[in-house]
Amino acid sequence: MKNATGLRSNSTAMKNAGSISLAFVWGIRLRLWAEGDKLRAEGGKLWAEGAKLRAEGAKLRAEGDKLRAEGDKLWAEGAKLWAEGDKLRAEGDKLWAEGDKLRAEGAKLWAEGGKLRAEGGKLWAEGILEAHGNIRVEWVYREGKDSYACKLETGEVFEP
Repeated sequence: MKNATGLRSNSTAMKNAGSISLAFVWGIRLRLWAEGDKLRAEGGKLWAEGAKLRAEGAKLRAEGDKLRAEGDKLWAEGAKLWAEGDKLRAEGDKLWAEGDKLRAEGAKLWAEGGKLRAEGGKLWAEGILEAHGNIRVEWVYREGKDSYACKLETGEVFEP
C-alpha cells in the first residue's frame, strides 16, 4: 500500500530495516513529516475557516433566537388580543340577542298599537255615522302637531 509520498510502507526494504541505512529511513521520515506538516497546515486553514463560519453561524443563530423570542412575544400578544376580541364579540352577541328580543317586543307593541288605532278609527267612523249619517270626512295634516285634524262636511273640525 502506498502512502502520501508514494513509497510502500510494507516494502521489503522496510521489513529488512537492518539492511537499510538509518539515514535513508530518516530521509523518508522527514519527507513524511513535511507532507504531514503541509496537510496539517491546510487542515489548520480549513479549521480556522470553519471556525469563522461557525462564529458567523452562531451570530446568525443568536439573531434568529432574538427574532424568535420577539415573534413568540408578538404571538402571545396576538393570542391575548384574539382572546380579548373573542370576549368582546361574545358580549356583542349577547347584546345583539338582547336587542333582538327588545325589537321583537317593540314590534308586538307596535302591532298592538296599530290594532288600537284601527279600533279607534272604527269607533270614530261609527260615531260619525250614528251622529250625522253618511257624510264626507276630510283629513287635514297639521305640520306643527305632526298629526291630522278631522274636518266633517258639517263644518266641525276635530283637532289632535
